[in-house]
Amino acid sequence: MNKINVGKNLSTFPGHRIMLFTVLSLFIFLMFVMSGCTKSQLADGDGDTELDELIWYYPQNKANADLQLVNAEVNRLIADKIHTSVKLQPVDFASYEQKLNTLVAASDTMDIVWTSSWLFPWDTNARKGVFQPLDELLARYGQKLQASMSSRFWNDGKLDGKQLAVPNYQIAAMRPSLVIQKRFVDKYKLDLSAIRKIDDIEPFLKQVKEGEPGIVPFGTTRGFFTNHIYGIDWRVSVYQRDSTNRVLPDVTPEMRQNFAMVNAWYDKGYINQDAATLKNAADVYNKGNTAVWFDFTGKPGSEAEFKAGDGGFDVVLVPLAKPSFTGAVSSMNAISRTSKHPDKAMQLLELVNTDKQLYNTLVYGIEGKHYTRSGGNYVKLISDSGYFTNTDWVFGNIRNEYLPEGAPADKIEQTVRINEEAEVSPYYDFVFQTEDLKAELANVKAVNDEYYAALATGTVDPVKYLPVYEERLNKAGSERIRAEKQRQLDDWLKTKGKK
Repeated sequence: MNKINVGKNLSTFPGHRIMLFTVLSLFIFLMFVMSGCTKSQLADGDGDTELDELIWYYPQNKANADLQLVNAEVNRLIADKIHTSVKLQPVDFASYEQKLNTLVAASDTMDIVWTSSWLFPWDTNARKGVFQPLDELLARYGQKLQASMSSRFWNDGKLDGKQLAVPNYQIAAMRPSLVIQKRFVDKYKLDLSAIRKIDDIEPFLKQVKEGEPGIVPFGTTRGFFTNHIYGIDWRVSVYQRDSTNRVLPDVTPEMRQNFAMVNAWYDKGYINQDAATLKNAADVYNKGNTAVWFDFTGKPGSEAEFKAGDGGFDVVLVPLAKPSFTGAVSSMNAISRTSKHPDKAMQLLELVNTDKQLYNTLVYGIEGKHYTRSGGNYVKLISDSGYFTNTDWVFGNIRNEYLPEGAPADKIEQTVRINEEAEVSPYYDFVFQTEDLKAELANVKAVNDEYYAALATGTVDPVKYLPVYEERLNKAGSERIRAEKQRQLDDWLKTKGKK
């Protein structure tokens, strides 16, 4: 039918049929257009569109009643910027690794996954293919994010030359410290400058035990032995500045010394009786009834975080060693291989790390409901408000954060300075390959699971149980692991021209 005939035929239609034909044509056209728009159906009658949803798993100290309110605010902040929503899935620290292992085994859909060197280990999971390579995603969707940190940080998220995790810029140095409630420091006139090694705190613990009923003098969970405060390199178990580069056995003289001291403290009632079974470090001090505890990191500004977490009591931090650069592996976010929207996941990670309002919403919640601005860059938390994380380092770049009340005004500057000035281990680039030691490592882990916490917290007598522990370690293959690490270290030193 040519155009003329069409016109003639239409001219013979009654008016209402022309109208019907027009309406039907418009309807078909609209249906065609809408069918080509992915997830663009109208929602809730408010003109908004349905968004791609991301799922983000990360650890938290406790459940928050207002999580959904904060989640909704986060989605409001990101909807127009990346046309995406996110479902926040915090899991308590004690259950995080087990939960994530279950999700990975089931190949469940996840988009962003928090990982680290100490919980849900990033290198192990990276080698298993749990995370997606990020190089192309960063180049396309994360240019601002990539520019926000130096290669010193990015290198820690690389494996075999591929970027597999996004570092969270935070304290990247370890400065083992004692945390002490200030009210007891003042009451007993403790000279903080006299505390240079951990043994020096014992007279103070005795005073607290005798003078403060109901107060735990020293709180710990699964012990606090760390090579760093005994002059042993944190990266490889070698005495610092030992020209022979001899890898030490699992049980060193320093460990024996520490276990004996802790057992004496335990017997005197200085240490919490449930130290060997507590899994969450915050459980040591979150009731405000612990005078002293050990903090492996000793980051600037942590006094304010501890105060918020221990019932509102002021604390002081007493470093026991110079800071050592440990890198970014203590807190990173990766994109899961099961992600349906890796491009949007990268866009969200860039926003979290570069958008101050979004980052602080994740950290502190909603202004006016969970916190108030208290002048300058400070915030005042509203107690029992329904949202409290105390884990700014989980989400992203702490240089974007508001400072909690009580934090030093130069907290961020201190953090950056320590990161830049911290001593770097001479073995920092050494990577111990363990593929041929899986059985031995599993067996040693089983022995540690059975004995270590009880010994490290002083719960059992080291005179009786340390020999048993050592014998079981040897049978499990600890010496073979040590010898293989020594062999690989020697080869690495040769390639570096250091041996």
